[in-house]
Formats: sequence, structure tokens, C-alpha cells
Amino acid sequence: MNKAKLLRILPAAIIFVLPFLQVLSENAFPFQTADEYFSHTGRFGGCISGQCHEKFMPGKKTFQHGPAVNGECDTCHTGAYPNPYGLESNQSAACYGCHKKIEKEIQSSQFIHGPIKDGDCSYCHDPHGSDNRFFLRASYNKLCSLCHSLKGLYAGEFIHEPVKDGNCGLCHDPHASNFKSRLTDVGANLCVICHEDMISGMTREYIHAPLIKSGCTDCHDPHSGDSILRLKTSADKICFNCHEEKKNEISQYARKHEPAAKGQCVSCHSPHFSDNKYLLLDKIDTLCFTCHKDSSIWKKRRFQHGPVVQGNCSACHNPHGSDNAFILRMAFPDKFYSAYEKGEYDLCFNCHKEALVTTEKTITITGFRNGETNLHMLHVNQKKGRTCRACHDVHASDQEDHIREEFQFGSARISVEYIKTGTGGRCIPGCHSERGYDRVNMVDNKK
Repeated sequence: MNKAKLLRILPAAIIFVLPFLQVLSENAFPFQTADEYFSHTGRFGGCISGQCHEKFMPGKKTFQHGPAVNGECDTCHTGAYPNPYGLESNQSAACYGCHKKIEKEIQSSQFIHGPIKDGDCSYCHDPHGSDNRFFLRASYNKLCSLCHSLKGLYAGEFIHEPVKDGNCGLCHDPHASNFKSRLTDVGANLCVICHEDMISGMTREYIHAPLIKSGCTDCHDPHSGDSILRLKTSADKICFNCHEEKKNEISQYARKHEPAAKGQCVSCHSPHFSDNKYLLLDKIDTLCFTCHKDSSIWKKRRFQHGPVVQGNCSACHNPHGSDNAFILRMAFPDKFYSAYEKGEYDLCFNCHKEALVTTEKTITITGFRNGETNLHMLHVNQKKGRTCRACHDVHASDQEDHIREEFQFGSARISVEYIKTGTGGRCIPGCHSERGYDRVNMVDNKK
């Protein structure tokens, strides 16, 4: 459009834009006529000098926009009169002329930052220069807080380092992204950018489901929290947010394993990953011996119960809790004397045959017999029956057949000596005289 034609339509244009001009500051658009505008932009000597636009001169800012410092003002100020500063109303059009990569990123993204969507790049960036990188008008956190209320992000005692440093752009793309909240990556991929120690763990056989499904933020607040790990809930409750069934299970047990009762799940389980099933921190027995240090002696005994050999304490004990003594998974008498009743020895008979204590005469069921007399039934199946623990150490022993070296009787500890023979054996406890048995030649213990 030439100058003459512009002058003809100017009165109508001024009436149209007057309401908009009234809300602009005086500095935003000082020209009253088109002549003034074209006279201003047509001056010789460039836009930036000691007399004009001095604040844009080289050296005034740490970071200066190329077109501004090179005097190429018309790269952005295209003469779109009567728009303020001769700029296109959609600034993006001017910016994309040089920033092709950002244009492509924005056009291919699902979530676009509001100012970018409105074509208002200069809301965040000073198009001439700034003392902040990327020509930002202020530091990240101050700039973001103009629109976003950041008070809640700093509410916790422990603030995430990027938040403390005001480096919002480390996690959030300021322009556009295909991830919600304009995150620069998805899930745990974002966190391992800084937390590199997590990378090797992500190759383990077992990985905590939230890490795969949604990343770290199911448990950790990415901005701030009341614990050093910025957990979203207190450490003793956070696991139960997902594992509610375990919370209900533990609450119903008469006897609770202390770590489970106190919500100290990470005493045994890794919250991230493990090579052990159930995300256990180590092999089961090694884990148990961490607290039950005295029990590690069992692994040095000559004769070990099968679960001890396998290192599987949880075969007999429920690591969360139980209604049975010693948090046993199934019923077993916890007293020295106990009348035999069906169901009271379910723990033992989960592996061993119940016929051991219900069959009076046998030549096949057990080797502990005097002739055909089943000595297991004789000891157990009576009104004043001796439980399995009276004679056997249920974990390990240095005597054959897991016969214990001593047993607790009241406040006294009574020793036991056991000698095994080819067809039987002899028992010399501290509570009665020697007894013997033989499967071939029955022993008369009354002599």
C-alpha cells in the first residue's frame, strides 16, 4: 500500500483502532498519523544510536538478540501499521521466520504453552536483549510465577533442587510438549536425567509398577515435601496408598511383624527395583538375619530344616503377621505339652504326613519306631502330648534328625543327647533315664 492510499483510509482506520489505542501505554505507540510513522521508520542512520533507542545499543545487556544488535530492526518490525511497534499482531509469525525448529516443535505438540498459543512470545522473552539466558524477562521462577501460583510448590520443608534454583525449564518445556504439564519427557525417563544412579536399576528383573506406569511422581512430589525424599505421604503410610489390601490384612492379625505394623516396608522391600521377587532387598534369609542376627548360626549347623537350607524363612513364617505364635503361617502349638487335635499341627503337615501321629503301628510311615510301635504317635497323640518342638529343633541342629541339644522347660534349659544307630537309636535327656528304640529288635525300656 502506498502512502497516498494509506492517507485516504487513515480517518476510518483511526476510528476503528481508537478503542485499542486507548488501552496502550503512551510509550507503546506514540504516532498520531501515518506520516509520523513512516517519517520515523524512514530515518537514516539506523534505529539504534546515542539519540534513539539507546537502551538497545550493543553491550547494554548480557544477552542480545541478533537482529537488534545488528540493526536489522525491520526483521521483526515489518511496518504493520497501525499495530504497536509496527509488529504483526501474532508475534509467532515473525519469530518463526528464524526459529524454524521451535515452530516445528510447537506444530507437532499436543500441549502448547498459553502465551505461545496466543502468539505472544514477548510475554516471556525480551525481543531485544536481557541479562537472562534466552532473553527471558526474568529468571524462570519469577517469570513463571507471573501466571502460575508457585506458593504451594515451596510449601514443603525440603525443596527439589531445580525448583529451589528456579530452573522450571529443566522438567517443563516452556513452549510445547506431547506430555502433560509440558514435561520434557515421560515418567521415570525425566528423573533419570539427573538421578543417573537409577538407570542401572531399571534393568533389574523386578521393577516397582509405578515406575513403569507413571514414573516417580506417584510417590515423590517433584517440587517440595516434608521429608528429605519429598514423599507425598508419610513413610509409614505411603505404601498402603496402593497396597490397601495389605494394610487391611496386617490390621486383622493378632500378631504383627514389627516392620509391617510400623509401616517400615522399605526395611525389607525396595521401593524401586530388585533382582528378588516381591522387590525384596536381598535373599529372604539374609534379609531376616539383618534383624535376627543370632539366628544366622543356624546356617552353620550340620543338620538344617529344609526351609533353612533353601533360605526360605517365609515358608513357615508370614513376614507381615499371623494369628499364630511366632507369626507362623499355619497352626502349631506354642507350648511344650499340648493334647493332639486335628488341625493343630497344620504347619508341619503341610509338608509331612499326618499319619506320623495318627497311626499306632507301622513299618513304613516312620523310622522312629520300636519294632512296629510308632514312637511319634506315642509322644504326640495323647492328652499330655509333647509337641514336635520338644524333641526337634525346627530350624537346625548338630544332632541327626534335627534332634535339639537342649530344650526349654519352664525356666530351666534341659540338655538332650541323641545317639543314632543303623536300626534305631538312644535318647539321653536330662529329664528321665535313657530310652532306646530299634526297628528290628524291639527294645524293652522297662529294664
